[in-house]
Amino acid sequence: MKLLVLYPQYGLANRLRAIASAKILADYSGRKLYVNWTPDSQCNIGWEGLFINRLDPYPSPLSAFQKDVDLYDDYKKVDEFYWDMPQSLMGNTSDVIAVSACCNFQPKEMTLETYTVLKSLFYKSLQPVDSIQRTVSDMYKRYFEGHEVVGVHIRRTEHLHRKKKDPRLVSPTTLFIEAMEKVLRHNPDARFFLSTDDKKEEKTMRQLFKMAVIIYEKETVSRYTKKGMQDALIDWLLLSRTSKIIRSFTSSFSEEAAVVNMTKNESILREEELSRIHYGTWLKVQMKSHYRVMKEEGYRKYILYSYKYRKGQALSWIRKKLSHSE
Repeated sequence: MKLLVLYPQYGLANRLRAIASAKILADYSGRKLYVNWTPDSQCNIGWEGLFINRLDPYPSPLSAFQKDVDLYDDYKKVDEFYWDMPQSLMGNTSDVIAVSACCNFQPKEMTLETYTVLKSLFYKSLQPVDSIQRTVSDMYKRYFEGHEVVGVHIRRTEHLHRKKKDPRLVSPTTLFIEAMEKVLRHNPDARFFLSTDDKKEEKTMRQLFKMAVIIYEKETVSRYTKKGMQDALIDWLLLSRTSKIIRSFTSSFSEEAAVVNMTKNESILREEELSRIHYGTWLKVQMKSHYRVMKEEGYRKYILYSYKYRKGQALSWIRKKLSHSE
């Protein structure tokens, strides 16, 4: 049987949607799916620390595959990757094909409705480890049962910085507040489950909406620890069980949470900000990222991190020049 090997990348929700897409594509193309889940600074936890479902790992590293021969990579080509990669893979006769991805990808012949339903079924098949499941069940029983609970996801850190956008301007707090007030006008007894990576946003919402705000308490929001990633999964699962999700623009975390139970969702967006480039925010995130590596990993690893980062930029520039010259 031919194989499809996925190397999921970046954060938790990015990885989950890539695995869901790969499972759909593997079944559709008649290939057996293998998944090589590797913890890193974006998601520093092994699969077994999140779910009891088994992932079959493949014995070869990503470097064993050749790009555009038996390897498909969505790096900086997310829009093209969504349709083109599955189409190309269907015609690829290689016995083993590798995919390195963080995004969705859908077979062209499949309707969006079917694709979304299959993703939902995959997410529902995932079984969290006991400690996570107990926490989710307890939170649901104590705060959700018997109430209309609307999910609110406000993402502020490391979000949109690749596009040089400030998430506070693109998805401003004032618009979240307006959307929440609208919910209360229709149902004064509604509650809000708030998931955010920003303590200031948490404090603001608690001050404004008092006891209507439900929060899963965390010591810190961190991608770099096992506990931080388990807390993120708890938030994600609780968001998926709300009646509606009010969410930050283009955040995969809440986008994918909405898919689990086919939940209605509303993206908060101030459109005029999409045409502006917020260099200050982008630079701040870049410096913070470099400082974190130096502090946590040491000077030598920081030099290696900087080298890889600059190398990536240089290769990207070369690829652009070559594509323009063709």
